[in-house]
Amino acid sequence: MPAMTMDCPACWGKKKTCAKCKGAGKVPDRYLSPNFKLSELVGSNTAKAKGLANDPTPEIEEALEDLCKEALEPIRALVGPLKVNSGYRSEAVNKSVGGNKASAHCHGHAADVVPLKCTWKEAMDKVVASEIELDQLIYEHTWLHVGHVHPKTGDKRGDVLAMFKKNGKPTYEEYDPDDERIA
Repeated sequence: MPAMTMDCPACWGKKKTCAKCKGAGKVPDRYLSPNFKLSELVGSNTAKAKGLANDPTPEIEEALEDLCKEALEPIRALVGPLKVNSGYRSEAVNKSVGGNKASAHCHGHAADVVPLKCTWKEAMDKVVASEIELDQLIYEHTWLHVGHVHPKTGDKRGDVLAMFKKNGKPTYEEYDPDDERIA
C-alpha cells in the first residue's frame, strides 16, 4: 500500500525552498483516529488561496488527535459520517477567516463539521441527548462547531449554543431544540 501524503500545510506546494516538504509540495499524511486524517483537520481553502501556512506543531497535532478520538469519533458514531469544514487554524488563517482571537481552532481543540447522513438539527439533538462531554457544541446553521476542551483551562464547560445574526453580527444563545429559527 502506498504511503499517504497530503499537500504541504507550510507552503501548499508553492515554495521550492520549503523546509517542511523540501519543495516537493507533499508531506506524509496519517490517521488521527479511525475515520479522520490529519489532512482533513489542517486543510484550508483560504490558506491555500492566500498562501498562508497552516502547519500545526507536534503539540497541536496531539490536541487534534484527542479532538478526533474523544469528540469527533463519538459524534460520528451517533450521526454517521462527518465532513470537516474547518479544523486547525494558524493565527494568520484564523485572522483571514474572521475567527475569534481566542478561538479553540488555533489550539487544535475545535472543528466545524457537517453531518452527511442527517440534518444539522438532527445531529445537534442527538449529540445534546448523548453523554459526550464537550467544551462547546454550537449550531451555526451550515455546520456544527465542536469544541473539545477549553484552550486555556482544559475544561469541558458543556456550552450548548445556537448562533444567530443580529444586525449582521453573530450572537449566541442557549440552544433550544424547539426554536423555530433552527431547521
